[in-house]
Parts: sequence; C-alpha cells; structure tokens
Amino acid sequence: MKKIISIAFLFGVLMFTGTSCTNQLDDIDQLGALATNSYYANATDNQALSLITSVYSSAWTATSNLESGSQSLTDDAADYGVTVYAGASTQTAALTSSFQTLYLINYKCNMIIENLTENTDAKKQIVGEAYFWRAWAYMNLIRGWGTPPLVDHVLTSGELQPSNGTPSALWAFVYTSLQEAINRLPSKAGKNGQIALGARVTKEAAYALLGKSYLLAGDKDNAVKALSEVVNSGLYGLLSNFSDLYTIKGDFSDEYLWEFNAQDDDNDNRATEARITYYNNWRAENIVMPGGCHLSGFNQGYSNAFASKDFYDFLIARGEKGKARQMGTVWSIDDAVQMFITLSKDEYKNSPNYEGNTMKALMDQGYTEKQAASMLLWGSYASPAVSQCEGYLPCKKYMWHSDMYPATLDKDLYSKANYPGMRYAEVLLLYAEAALGTSSESAGLTALNEVRQRAGLDALGTYTLQTVKDEKRAELWGEGERFFDVIRWGDAATNFANVGKYSYVLRGNKADYSTTLLAEPVDGWTGWQSKYALIPFPYSEMQLNPNLTQNPGWD
Repeated sequence: MKKIISIAFLFGVLMFTGTSCTNQLDDIDQLGALATNSYYANATDNQALSLITSVYSSAWTATSNLESGSQSLTDDAADYGVTVYAGASTQTAALTSSFQTLYLINYKCNMIIENLTENTDAKKQIVGEAYFWRAWAYMNLIRGWGTPPLVDHVLTSGELQPSNGTPSALWAFVYTSLQEAINRLPSKAGKNGQIALGARVTKEAAYALLGKSYLLAGDKDNAVKALSEVVNSGLYGLLSNFSDLYTIKGDFSDEYLWEFNAQDDDNDNRATEARITYYNNWRAENIVMPGGCHLSGFNQGYSNAFASKDFYDFLIARGEKGKARQMGTVWSIDDAVQMFITLSKDEYKNSPNYEGNTMKALMDQGYTEKQAASMLLWGSYASPAVSQCEGYLPCKKYMWHSDMYPATLDKDLYSKANYPGMRYAEVLLLYAEAALGTSSESAGLTALNEVRQRAGLDALGTYTLQTVKDEKRAELWGEGERFFDVIRWGDAATNFANVGKYSYVLRGNKADYSTTLLAEPVDGWTGWQSKYALIPFPYSEMQLNPNLTQNPGWD
C-alpha cells in the first residue's frame, strides 16, 4: 500500500508526499502517525533504506530539473525564447523551482542524520549517504543562489525564517558534510565492482563531490587532493565507446560515480530506482528515425534539448567531425540522413514508413538513397516544422527502443538505462583544471588527454585554462555544467551574449531534400545582464521570510 510522509518544510509548514518512482519504493511508514524520533531510532535496516530511497527520489527530480533548466540558458542549446533573458521575474525565472527541491533534500537528510541510530553497517552507510546528499544539495544551492540560508539541522517552529548564509560558512558546511560521508561510505571492491553496491554513492563519489566543491570555491590545492583520491584509486575509467553513455551498456560502469537506477525489478538496488523519462526524444510528427529510436507523439520531447548551431560549429572547428564524441552527441541534418541510411540497411527494403512507402519504393522512382532517406526522415507532414531547432539534433541521452520497457501506450514507455549523476570524465576535467599551474599539472594533462583520446582526438603536450574550458564544453553537453561554469569563469557576458535573442523554427521540405530556418526576434529580450549570474530566490520564499535578502538586481 502506498503511504505518506508528512514534512514540515523550510520557511513555513508545507505538506509533501513522500512518494517515489515505483510502488516498491513507496513502502514507507506513515510518520505522521508515529513519534518521529522513535521511528528513526528503532528503524529496521529496511525502513532506513526506505528513508534514503526518498532522498534519492528527490535528488533525481532535482538533477533532471537542474540539467534541463540550466542547459536552456546556454549557448549550447537552440534558443527557445522563454528564458531568463526575456524579462523573467522572480516568479517566472528558470531554475527557481529547484530551490525548494534542494531544501527538501536537505530536510530529509537532516532528519536521518539527527535521528537514525547507526547500530548496523547498513544504517551507517545510509547516514553517510544522507551527509553526501545534504552536501550535494548545498553545492547546487550555493552555485545557483550564492547565499542561501544555512540550515544545518531540523528547524524548530521558531527558526523558520533564517537569513542568508555567508559563502565561507556555506562551503565549510559542504566540506564537513562530505568528510562525514567519506568516513561512513564504502568503496567499491574494484573495477566493475559498482553493481555489488548498486547505483548508490560511494566513498570515492564523496571525494569527487568534495574536489568539485573545493574547485567551485576557488581552493585548487584542496581540490587536487580530493580529486586525486578518485583518480589514483584505480577504481574508475572511461567507457571505450562514447555512444554507450546513457544506454544500458553504461549501467554500473566504471565511468559512473553514481547513478539513478532504472531497473525496477532489481530489489537489491531499490534505493536509487527511478522511472527515467528525462531523455532527448524527437517528436514523431517532426522527425522519423528507424533502427530502434524512440519517437514521442505525446509531447515528451524537450524543446530546449536541441543543440545550437554555435555548439555544432564549435565541435567541427575542433576537428571532431565524424569522430566519436560528435557522433555520440549531436547530428546535423546531413548526419541524421546518413544515420537514417545506416540504421535502415536491414529494414527499408520491406518496412513501410508512416506514408506506406519504403526506401526501395522511392529509389525505384528515381530518387537517390540520400534523397529517399531525407524524405522519410521528415515524417508524415508535407512541410514539418521543428520548433526551437536550428537543424542540429542531439543523439546523446537519447532513448532507444532496445533500452526501454514495453508499454501499451507510447507515452508510457520508460528507459531501462541508468542515468549517471556524475561521470568520471567530469572528474578528470575537474582534476585537470585544479592541477593547472601546480606541481600536479603533468598529471592534470594526463587526465585531460584521457578524455580527449576517448573522444577521438590527439593527445596534447601542454594545456591552458581555455583548453579545459573547451574540453568541458565538448564533453559535458546537456549535463548541466556549462551555465554554472561559464559564470564561474567570468565569461557569461561574452558567451551568452546572444542566448535567447531569437526563437527558431526549422522546416523540412520532403520534395526537394531541403530545409529552411526561420528566426523570429524574441519580445522582451535584454541580452545578458549581471544579475543573471545568480538565480533569484523564489517569490514565495521572499513573501514567507522577511529575513531573506533577494539577490542583486531581482525585484
């Protein structure tokens, strides 16, 4: 039976349903009917697992929102108009909804840390996970909002209006929380050892987050020390095929520091299970791909999921055309046509498309293979329009039918592939950035080159900060890092100068294998302003808490 948790939330008393992603995960006792302290103190291992399950569920919600929301604000996504750069307020600005989710995570973790008795190894691990996710939530709060209130315990009724925190105290809270996590969390036994622990966070995951936090705070020396624990552990490595990322081939791989487990029949790893729908799905009425690509006719596609021309041109200028990372991240229309042909080789002779034609039938009429593929690619409309698209289609984080659970309705399909929360490739690039200009620079270069060579690029003999910036942009497209990185590096005024200026519509003409790009200026577009470096505190929180000072420039 599905049960409910009642939670007193920050800045007021709000009611949250502690539901998670599957019925199996909803087996959580109704805390409102029990003495909370007694429940936690006397919890069985399985009850404690249900408590941390709820944290992972909220962390998945926050991850998907932060990644999709921040991606849309960058030069890597096709401009789609309705962004913070088009006159958004504290009630409508992107990412503000993530504020409450991150504090909900913090609340759940504080409840576990303060009340759960660590009298078994299982519960010790769960408390370690609570420290980890508390730190993760605050790392994102700090880099998003700058000075969020520091809530290091479960608040009493008289403490629900805390003032802004200070950066030094906030970062110290992250560091100490992660050290507590490190003291409790297990390491995996060796390479290929993650599956024994499930998709849950490990000691090295905590070191990775600690190193990242130090770097974001500007402490390169401590960042190198923490990240070295991961790099030198010998427990992690990159998937050999970039295109295997975000597919079932990547599940429990040595590249994933932690992941959200989509295997809903996996009892051992149920703490991290999630119904994964946050993927790039091209709308079925716009684009038709054979070969097992998932197509959504039910508005599951994300408008901000399309890659920008700026990003595609950036990859090509780096010499990545046709190489592993480009082909595993984004396709031009020509790339997509060629992939249509490649994926269709075993299908098109006998399989009808939406209009009942086949590649062979079209070629029998005199069309070339490329023309026939292009005509089929554009679907069933005479002049299909792909909104918020500049003609560059993401193939990273894409649902393939082979990776999906069956369902009676297309809109009910879910991916079987686990979703990584952090990849070892990011650890290597963080390490390279932190090591630059230190005695560890040669090791940083080795880390950088490991990422480059998997991408199909040559190793470098030296590197600069700009090298790292470019490598991170190429490697981590769509993973929620660029927006915060560009602001941290002080490059936003330049790199984001034209984000949101136009709203694009790409039209395909099946008759003559052509496309037309329409661009409309966005009403209210202002361009980059300094206030955008920090997300505004939500309007609702400002109304509830008179002690909270709004970020500069936001009314």
